[in-house]
Amino acid sequence: MDAAPASVATIAAMVTPGLLMLGSASLVASALVRMARVVDRARTLAAVARDGTWATSGVTPAQLRAWLDRHAARARYAARSIALLYAAIVVFIATCLAIAADRVLGPAASWLPLLLAIAGTLLLLGGATGMVAESRLSGEQIAEEIRIALTQLEGVKT
Repeated sequence: MDAAPASVATIAAMVTPGLLMLGSASLVASALVRMARVVDRARTLAAVARDGTWATSGVTPAQLRAWLDRHAARARYAARSIALLYAAIVVFIATCLAIAADRVLGPAASWLPLLLAIAGTLLLLGGATGMVAESRLSGEQIAEEIRIALTQLEGVKT
């Protein structure tokens, strides 16, 4: 009779890492969308640089270079975040398995689920922190683009 409640308790304990997996997967999806936007915009800017059409775009070569550098940094932040978030998912899966193993092996491996849960949480934190840094660069980029556009509009008669 004790086996059923212990099994239910084990399954219930495995739900928490499952929820953390869902959260990590949601952040991965968001990071992948942001990475796609960075890549698309960087390709557009690279085409402007390659074609030499920056003057018609209203930017200087120095501004274009700065924007490409910023997009390269954004891509690095996003790529690192994606890798960390995927690693967190793997570690949370391992945490679920370690909880089950703890049930089977007894106290010999009771430290493993806790260690894995902490590691997964740290990976999740690292991935989220990278996305915050990428978002900050994105905000700087759009603010600069808006400032340049407004400056160009000041000289236009309406």
